[in-house]
Amino acid sequence: MSPSLPILWRIKRLYVRFMLAFIGHGLAKACRTDKVIQKEIASLPDGFTFSMSVMPRGPSLYMKKSDGRIKPGRKNSAAKPDVDIQFKHLAHAFNTLSFQEGTTDAFARERMVVDGDLPASMKLVRCFERLEVVTLPKLIGRKIMRYYPDISLKEKLVGALQIYLGVFAGFVMGVFVR
Repeated sequence: MSPSLPILWRIKRLYVRFMLAFIGHGLAKACRTDKVIQKEIASLPDGFTFSMSVMPRGPSLYMKKSDGRIKPGRKNSAAKPDVDIQFKHLAHAFNTLSFQEGTTDAFARERMVVDGDLPASMKLVRCFERLEVVTLPKLIGRKIMRYYPDISLKEKLVGALQIYLGVFAGFVMGVFVR
C-alpha cells in the first residue's frame, strides 16, 4: 500500500464529513428562507427523521423535523430514522459530494442505499436538488442534475447568501456550543 493512500483517505473522509455538516446546516437554513424547500418540508410530519451516512461507520448526518423546521441533531441509536440514506463506500460519497457524480446517478449505479419512506425520500431529493441549484454555480449544477430549473440571478444570489451565512453561523455556533 502506498504511504500517501492513508493521507488521501483521511482527506476524503474529512471532506465528506464537512459536506454532510454543510448539507445539514444548509438545509436547516433553506427550510426557513426558501419557499420551494419550505413547501416540501411542510408536508413531512413533525418528528420526521432522516440520516445520511457512509457505510460501515463513516461520517454521518442526522436531521429531525420539529416545530415545522428541519434541524441537525444527534442520532438516537434506539430509533430507526424514517429515511436512511447510506453510501456504500467513502469513495462513492466523496464522488457525489464533490459534484463529480449526481445523486440520482449514484443511486442508479447502486453506490447508495435508501431505506424507509419512499415518498418522503423523494421530497428530500427535491430539497437536496433545490439546495444545489441555489448554492452551486450553474456550470456545476447542470453537470450533476438531471434537470436544471430556471432561477433568476437575484433569487440565486439572495438564496445562496442566506444559506451560506446560515451555514457559517451554524458552524460557528456549533463550535461555541459544544
